[in-house]
Amino acid sequence: MPLNDRKIISIILEECARIDERCDGYREELIEVISEILEYERGHRVSATNIQKKINDKCNATARFLATQRGQDSGTEELTS
Repeated sequence: MPLNDRKIISIILEECARIDERCDGYREELIEVISEILEYERGHRVSATNIQKKINDKCNATARFLATQRGQDSGTEELTS
């Protein structure tokens, strides 16, 4: 992996660590999604594939994860209130 790519990844990981944990597993999910998008981009550079749909699908799946997790968190808060 080129030095520039490593620097970009280290910056992304540092920034992800600073993001508020909106629900259990949020940061890990975010890091996984970013990693997959970077892999899509790497493949795109090599074979000029269309990655827009893959990225849109990944973002939509992550939004569903967040909505589900936040819904579970809200349900837990209601039960304990």
